[in-house]
Amino acid sequence: MTRVDGRRAAAAACAVLLLQSCGTGGAPPPALPYTDPGFVDAGGFRLHYALTQSTDLPSEIAGSYGIVRRSNLAVLTIALAARDGTRVAADGLEATSVSLTGLRQPIALARHDSASGPTWLATVGIRDREALTIEIRARPPASGPEIKARFTRTFHLE
Repeated sequence: MTRVDGRRAAAAACAVLLLQSCGTGGAPPPALPYTDPGFVDAGGFRLHYALTQSTDLPSEIAGSYGIVRRSNLAVLTIALAARDGTRVAADGLEATSVSLTGLRQPIALARHDSASGPTWLATVGIRDREALTIEIRARPPASGPEIKARFTRTFHLE
């Protein structure tokens, strides 16, 4: 084998290895399902939370809270309940968004009272396929233990 033939054989072998490392060319596997339960328990209390894309809300509900439905906007909903399911007011409640780079921003929560008890709402800007982490801290009434929740959601705005 000549020197030129040896180089060609080595180049062909490298090309084959590169092609094999590229995969089969099929579609990527589907995303894992969202499995967060939407609540955290501590002591005799349960902290419920949800982050829903505003376009998934019926227009009547969004409008009743003054929310303009947009694909790049999500609604954070938080409620605190005793173990018997009765909603209670928190002695303190705060939520923070955490970006992929670790930037922490407080979320302005608005309390809404109804016959079933208080609920806190906030709107949060979202981006296509960018993970958004939300941290919640609640202090239940009557010396209940502090409750913390942390969850991450990714939205597909297509």
